[in-house]
Amino acid sequence: MGVELNAGWQGIVMEACMSELSRLRADIDFMKALAVEGGQTPLNGGLPLFMAGLIFGIAALLHYASVSFTAFNGLTTLSIWGSAMLAYALWGVWWGVKNRAVFKVQGNKNRVVGAVWSGVGFSIFLFSVTLAILAYRLQNPQLGVFMMPVVLVLYGLGWIITAEVAAQRWMTLVGIGCFIVVPLIAWLSLRPEQLLVYAVALICSALIPGWLLMTKENAVK
Repeated sequence: MGVELNAGWQGIVMEACMSELSRLRADIDFMKALAVEGGQTPLNGGLPLFMAGLIFGIAALLHYASVSFTAFNGLTTLSIWGSAMLAYALWGVWWGVKNRAVFKVQGNKNRVVGAVWSGVGFSIFLFSVTLAILAYRLQNPQLGVFMMPVVLVLYGLGWIITAEVAAQRWMTLVGIGCFIVVPLIAWLSLRPEQLLVYAVALICSALIPGWLLMTKENAVK
């Protein structure tokens, strides 16, 4: 009886080990496919990043102008950033509908990168809504200063992951640059210069890299 039980347990253990080995082999094959694809297939997410850098970079400059020049005093923080978010959301819906056929046939690399940046975008949106609720409930609009460093941290994380998936090391430098700017953004809190630095950071972490990705994508078409 004891021998039969031992044999049964050995069979279960062996089956579990084989299952884990098969899963590990599948994961390795997937990573190999990503590595090969990373050097051959261009990313197709350049335009959303470019538009994000453009729209929100302009919003940051308008916000700076509203607190620095009397001619722009009529622009409120809510109108500037609310309009920017609405404009980007509407454009994003249009772009997604227009390219839905392309998304169905994109490779593994673009699926992974798309999921990463979708997560980044949704996290930014959710945090902005949460911050607005907190500012309203606590009657403290200055809580809005948390938005800029959090956005750059998420952008940095997105670029670091994208660099690993796409095997393009220049993206790692973009991600590191985002992390470096975050303490400076925090140090300049509630000063107009913070908005200028943030605008430059968006240009360097979204607009320019997005343009580079679009250029590479168009070069292989």
